[in-house]
Amino acid sequence: MRRLLLWLVLIIVALGSVSFSVPLASGGEGYELVRNLSSEKKKVRRSASRKLLEKKDLSVLPAMVDALFFTPRHLRTEVIATLEGLSGEKIGNSYHGWVEYVGSRTDIQPRAGYLEWKGEIFSRLDPQFRKIFYSGAPYRIRLEEILSGGVRLDGIPSLDNPRHVPASEAKFMRAKERVFGVTVGGQHRAYPVRVLSWHEMLNDVIGGEPVTLSFCTLCGSGIAYATKTPNGKAYTFGTSGLLYRSNKLMYDRQSYTLWSNLTGEPVVGRLALTSLKLPVLPNTITTWSGWVERHPDTTVMVPDNRLAARWRFDYTSGAADRMRRGVAFPVWQKSDRLGRDTEIYALNIEGAAKAYPIEILLEQGVVNDQLGEARLVLLADRSTGAVRAYGSGGLTFRRGESDTELLDDSDRLWRVTEEALVSAGIEPLERLPGHSAFWFGWYGFYPQTEVYEAP
Repeated sequence: MRRLLLWLVLIIVALGSVSFSVPLASGGEGYELVRNLSSEKKKVRRSASRKLLEKKDLSVLPAMVDALFFTPRHLRTEVIATLEGLSGEKIGNSYHGWVEYVGSRTDIQPRAGYLEWKGEIFSRLDPQFRKIFYSGAPYRIRLEEILSGGVRLDGIPSLDNPRHVPASEAKFMRAKERVFGVTVGGQHRAYPVRVLSWHEMLNDVIGGEPVTLSFCTLCGSGIAYATKTPNGKAYTFGTSGLLYRSNKLMYDRQSYTLWSNLTGEPVVGRLALTSLKLPVLPNTITTWSGWVERHPDTTVMVPDNRLAARWRFDYTSGAADRMRRGVAFPVWQKSDRLGRDTEIYALNIEGAAKAYPIEILLEQGVVNDQLGEARLVLLADRSTGAVRAYGSGGLTFRRGESDTELLDDSDRLWRVTEEALVSAGIEPLERLPGHSAFWFGWYGFYPQTEVYEAP
């Protein structure tokens, strides 16, 4: 892929406009029959459908739904008929509907060899997927819920060690444009959202520490992670082109392991059964002017116009969102408690999850709350849209004279920094690992989540 437009084209292709002819390795009669359901020969398709229906083996349903994604529409008749015959459901030609059905059927275990099948089916787009889905590869998520976004590994190019300049030299920035503000080791850096919306993945060094900023544009979550390895080196990440519950799966280029954008955990591949989890770094979505006002010593990433031209990316604000309009992937766990794309501030503290509608936070400004055993305070700035969360140490806070000051219930003054709340002679109260997200994406991972309601 040489531009995001081609990514969208590939999705359309995968949904049924062009046939793929890459042969798959053997994987048992069940998988051979599933392959034959997409044969160019009608007799082969009908024979495969008849045999699958006679066997009444539900374990092939996940593989059939995988195959449906890659099957041209004019060859889908037998696939759909077999899916409906085995499941007893009338979902028709809706790929999204079948994905949600299989996702909800947690009682169905995929047929033996499904891991290898997954590697084979994804290798139709890129043979390198076999480095992830190999025989015996460990995994900690349901393989049947891993979907192709229609692109190869690194088909959406990451930004690696991009150039940055001091704020005083950033004439290309507009005061009200949105940025990701990241702080590490006392060093501040801003990344324009209009650029990250195209690339979705960034590897950089801030304050002497390697970091990755992973931005899942489909579910609205942009999270900064520390990426130093246990041996002191660094993981570098790319976009895998795969999704899990409409949340992007990134992969590290050192071990070809898939990682969750939302949790920072390895989920499929060589590192999946380790105890590794990427530490979350302070990261704020705010305006450029708001970030510079707080951090006049910040640097900012310089958009690479040559890279944009090569990939035909338009780095103007909103351009990437317009290109992606209408692109969506299915999530089987749903809730109408909030609107599907309601923007929330998401927190997960020691297994306790909570969603805070950002509109409510902006109205209230300061919210004192409790999540599990943790007492916390959330600060929201209506002028910039920025939200930050901190442990409260059991104190109750209110706004001070400025956006960078708080007063506690003893009228002590606290200074708001990116990494902690600070007051003279008192232990700092550390920043909590929160981030923005769309409601549907958060709920898909955390159906047990609480939802904050205005008092």
